[in-house]
Amino acid sequence: MTTYDTAPRSAPKAEGAIPTTVRFDPAESLEIDQWILELRTQTGIRWDKAEVIRELLRMARTPDGILRDALTARAKRAGT
Repeated sequence: MTTYDTAPRSAPKAEGAIPTTVRFDPAESLEIDQWILELRTQTGIRWDKAEVIRELLRMARTPDGILRDALTARAKRAGT
């Protein structure tokens, strides 16, 4: 059984933080915004996109490797 500590961490302070840009097409961006709104409703936590991306990447790096393995399998299917 896999469990994740999904309590969001606070964002790093601007000084010393390394910015990363993720680009979405308009339809995908809207879909993600709606999904994040559902997360807020379900959890009562006001997630923003950056927090969600950071948390998903943390979850993908957990020792059980379930999300990493799923991403690897998807990449192999896509031929990338």
